[in-house]
Amino acid sequence: MKGSLMRAYHKREFHARCCVTLLFLLSLAILFLIPAYQTCAAQPGMEELKYRKDLVLQVLLPAGYDPAREYPSVYFIPQDGCKAQGYMEEGVPERLRSLEAAGQIPEMVYVFVELDKDQDPAGQIASAIAAVEEKYSVVREASRRGVIGTGAGGSLAFWLGYGMADGKIAAEPAWFSAIASHDGDFTSDRNPYLDSCGRVYDHLKDPLASFGADTGWLSEYYTYLDCNAQNSLTWAEGGSADLAALYRTGGMVSEDSLPAWDYNVFTYAILPEAHYGTWIDRLEESLGGFAVHFGLAPGLGEAETETEYQVQETVVSGEDRMIDLMGPWHFITADAWAAEDPGVSANDIDEIAGAEWNSWDIVTPGLGWWTADFAPCMDNNANYVGYAWYVREFEVPEEFDLSGLQLEAGMVDEADEVYLNGVRIGQTGIQEEGGSYDGTNPWDEERVYPIPDGLLQTGTNLVCVRMCNGSGGGGWYAGPIRIRALQDAGADPAKTLQRFYTTSFAADSLKGLEIEYRVYLPEGYYESELRYPVVYMLHGYGSTGKSFEISGVPEVLDEGIASGQIPPCIVIFPSDGHPQKASWWSGAYADMLNRDLVSQVDSTLRTVDSREYRFLAGESMGGGGAYLNALEHPELYGGVLDIYGALRFTGALKTFLSMDADGLRKFRHYIICGNHDMYCFDLDHIEMGKHLNELQVPHVFEIDNGEHSSSFYLPRLKEGFAYLLAGLEPVDGTDDAASARTETEE
Repeated sequence: MKGSLMRAYHKREFHARCCVTLLFLLSLAILFLIPAYQTCAAQPGMEELKYRKDLVLQVLLPAGYDPAREYPSVYFIPQDGCKAQGYMEEGVPERLRSLEAAGQIPEMVYVFVELDKDQDPAGQIASAIAAVEEKYSVVREASRRGVIGTGAGGSLAFWLGYGMADGKIAAEPAWFSAIASHDGDFTSDRNPYLDSCGRVYDHLKDPLASFGADTGWLSEYYTYLDCNAQNSLTWAEGGSADLAALYRTGGMVSEDSLPAWDYNVFTYAILPEAHYGTWIDRLEESLGGFAVHFGLAPGLGEAETETEYQVQETVVSGEDRMIDLMGPWHFITADAWAAEDPGVSANDIDEIAGAEWNSWDIVTPGLGWWTADFAPCMDNNANYVGYAWYVREFEVPEEFDLSGLQLEAGMVDEADEVYLNGVRIGQTGIQEEGGSYDGTNPWDEERVYPIPDGLLQTGTNLVCVRMCNGSGGGGWYAGPIRIRALQDAGADPAKTLQRFYTTSFAADSLKGLEIEYRVYLPEGYYESELRYPVVYMLHGYGSTGKSFEISGVPEVLDEGIASGQIPPCIVIFPSDGHPQKASWWSGAYADMLNRDLVSQVDSTLRTVDSREYRFLAGESMGGGGAYLNALEHPELYGGVLDIYGALRFTGALKTFLSMDADGLRKFRHYIICGNHDMYCFDLDHIEMGKHLNELQVPHVFEIDNGEHSSSFYLPRLKEGFAYLLAGLEPVDGTDDAASARTETEE
């Protein structure tokens, strides 16, 4: 009986083994008999494309995929350099679907590539492209292909994107023209392709490193790079931060020149972990850039925007009489006028009478600084330097009271002179009629010019404004623009709200020079006896403390304190008192700040006289000045909010980089800069970020989309103040409490 059972068992086992063998042979036959590729469903919305036996692609088609259309394609390189499964597990396809459904990215075909690290990645990606383009309806040109990756995949995306297979950069895109790395691993031994492919930094160094190098080839590509500021790989030699600096350096013609790249050629971000989130959260940024490059979306700064304004009705009599001059004006630069009419004296008001100014560009002043598309005559140069004319005819009703009037011309960056019916009625920064700008940089002064009686007439009148921009951004950037009854100067309007007012004092360090400063007090200051932390916010080159008022900083502080994000605090906005507003907050002007102003504020306001409750903040020259004075006076200040600071010009950068961990740990550091700062101050800040990370000094560091303007820093101001003032609530106003020193939490 037992033997029979054993024989039956072995017989069944033999038949089973035969079946398995036959099935195996049959599968091999099918593999070689079917076409080179096949598709099968991997998950909803995905197709698996098998190409021969060594390459597997996961293909995500648009939700409304139409074979009659051709789509751009984007290839995801594996984050470990090999398996695409990681992207599936992280939910990347779902994220892409969500962005597409919300209209945040256009419809594209996404290919998740699986690679064999023992084979040439260039050959594999060429095969992958061939397979996709044979099967699917995609644009078969490098100009409509993108490559993207994170980790080792970010490094390989750059290597493949620039066609570095032969050790050189492809002058024209071969496989891809849009390239992105999210938190890429460009340096570590966890990158399986580092030995065979080399460091991306080394490949790019020669083409990008030299000022004035022929880097026109880069405009053929769109390149995106982001990274987590808390990731040690970001700051490694040859890592993401070094690559960003390399691109930015390559975009300059000389050390202090403007960068050549715009957002639609190269952009990058180094973000604090709280802002970075995960790399998947940044896909909208990179793929949005791809869409612009592929011609499927407007570029940054190219989208049409309209600033709303309302022209007020004319009031013909009484103290409120007014003619609103907001609206369309004719505009031309002096250079463009001279080019049109070589014989004209383009700075002479007498030439206007014979000019065909009705044919000049039509613009709307008073709504912001010049942009690249402000007027055709500017040839897309938002930073036009020189003179320009605004001209407009307007009607005055018969019943309008013509006595006792003034023309309010808002704010002009930087100088102007105003003519009414051919007669100059006022100037700011242009002393002689038709003369040159005097360099006083009065961009933050309100223009109000009295109109001589008898000059304004009923019927048609002509107003002409000649302005000059001496450097950087310019334009007739703010209103109101109107004629109205003469106003009694009376009290400073800022003082009607006692929580924000302007005052002054005689500075001993500047031989008694009267220094103006603005004071911001928190809600409830006058109703309590509390003492508050204080922040001194330093203005930039060519500005005054009023610049922060113009930008709306007091309103931002009110919002932050009301929401509980910022502890109640006092903020001081001093003007430096320099004749050209260019003190760099150094020398005697530093003494004015540290010795005179601090003493003045502590003696007149309820501050806490302690370094732990006193901070410096500043933008541009003021950011450099903030670090210069904090580092030199650690006994006075407990931290710095640096907004695209000009540290290289104040000497603060050299001091900062020479300091050890113990010295830097005395301060709270909050450092922000735009990735397209016109002076490339982001390069200095990358050096600072590397130094702080090497020394493991606590700080917040951020470089993100933005330029050298208040539109970059205002959205980040609440977080900056919250970081500086964390844990520093107002204290009881007794003498003992006022002198108490609270240890700063590290």
